[in-house]
Amino acid sequence: MYKQIKILEKYISASERNKSSHWKLLLNNKKVKNIYVNLGFGSFEKKYIIRMIFHYILSRLLFGFKIFRTLEGKIYSEIFSKMNRQIDNDAIRHIFIFNLLKKYIKPKKICVIGDGKANFILGALKIFPKCQIYSVNLAEVLIHDCLIINKFKVLKENLIKVVKKKEDIKKKNIKIFLVPSTNKNFLTNTDIDLFVNVASFQEMNEYEIEKYFQIIKSNNSNFYICNREKKILPAGEIIIFDNYPWNTAKFKFYENCKWYQYYYTFRYPFFRKYDGNIKHCYGFFKK
Repeated sequence: MYKQIKILEKYISASERNKSSHWKLLLNNKKVKNIYVNLGFGSFEKKYIIRMIFHYILSRLLFGFKIFRTLEGKIYSEIFSKMNRQIDNDAIRHIFIFNLLKKYIKPKKICVIGDGKANFILGALKIFPKCQIYSVNLAEVLIHDCLIINKFKVLKENLIKVVKKKEDIKKKNIKIFLVPSTNKNFLTNTDIDLFVNVASFQEMNEYEIEKYFQIIKSNNSNFYICNREKKILPAGEIIIFDNYPWNTAKFKFYENCKWYQYYYTFRYPFFRKYDGNIKHCYGFFKK
């Protein structure tokens, strides 16, 4: 995995042009190789007995027991137990998302735009075991994914490919393609049948969002998108869910996300509302 990380490190400076003011403020490259540090793209918390009890009680009070008894809930529990990793708010959202996605599609190729701490990748490997996974992100975040996959022996190194050129996308013996954001255009017209974006369009500028939508449209793809209804970034950019370039999109649903309105903490008040309404939708672009 050292080889992939060295390749990704070369993309860090180039990825600066893809960063909104949000990431320029939060991302600390000096800590990028510490998977336990929160750099603004998810958490990775080790399990400790006392904290596990609080997580268990608070998560069930907020989300109920049913979701944890689903196949997806059991899969995440198994994955995270092997990693001695705590299932937290971020992971629980992914359990809900996969439980929803499997009702609509069994993708052969799935692309996640803006994963964090490999939360989506880990679930996709088990829940959609036959599909190829494309993870497009800032180089720093992809380095985190590599470190997690390597540390916990999630996948053999020869099944992972950092995409440096268009031809890399076509390799059939690869399970996970790591795509630096500067190379995202290589995903154009690649027959990806599902794109997923969770809480990352809200942290991009409008130019980057437009570019990703162009890629989704070029694939005539299904999509699942879940983001803040409105978010003001540090430099004053205003990102609005309803203003994404939907154009000819057709929707199965377009609504407020019921499981992504509140989160739990260990401090009173234990249940807090996110800073703004969260919407989600599932749809597709017709050929």
